[in-house]
Amino acid sequence: MTKALMLVAGIAVLNGCATSTTKWKGDVVWPDEQSTRTDITPTEAGAALAAAGAIREVVRTNPFPNLFEGCSSPEQGLDVSVFKGPTQGLYFVTVEQRFHRCGGPSGRVLDWWEVYAVTSQGDVVAKAPPPTHEPVPAPVPVVREPSTLESPSSEGGSPSPPKQALPYST
Repeated sequence: MTKALMLVAGIAVLNGCATSTTKWKGDVVWPDEQSTRTDITPTEAGAALAAAGAIREVVRTNPFPNLFEGCSSPEQGLDVSVFKGPTQGLYFVTVEQRFHRCGGPSGRVLDWWEVYAVTSQGDVVAKAPPPTHEPVPAPVPVVREPSTLESPSSEGGSPSPPKQALPYST
C-alpha cells in the first residue's frame, strides 16, 4: 500500500498537481452557422503544429524591438503558409508580416519573410538561407547588317536573320 501511495505521489509531482492557468478572460461565445468563418481548410494536425513552431521561432529570434508594436500578440501581425516538400517528415513554413491588423503600415521591414523546415511536432530544424540576388545578365544587343535592312531581292530570297553581337566584341 505504501508503494502504491508513493507511486501516485511521484506521478502527481512529475505531472504537476496544479491546474493550468488560462490567459483568456471573459465569456466564450460559440459561433453558430451564420457567424462562423473558416480561416483555414481542414489540414493535418502536424501542419498546424509546424506552423506554431515556426511562429514561435520568429517571435523568439526577432531582432526588431518594435516590430510587434500595436499587436495584441505577435501572432496577430503574422501570416503562415505551410507546404510539403521533397524531404519526408518535414513541413516548410513561410511566415510573412501582416501588420496592418495591428495598426500602422503593413510592411514594417522591407521585403521580409522567413521560411523554416519544421517537424510535425513543431520543432524547427532549419531556416532557409537568404535568397541570393545574382546579377541579371545584360541583354545582348541585336546588330543588323545593312543588307538585312533592305527589302528582299527580286530573286525571291529572304533576308538573312539578324546576327547577335558578342558581348565583348570590339
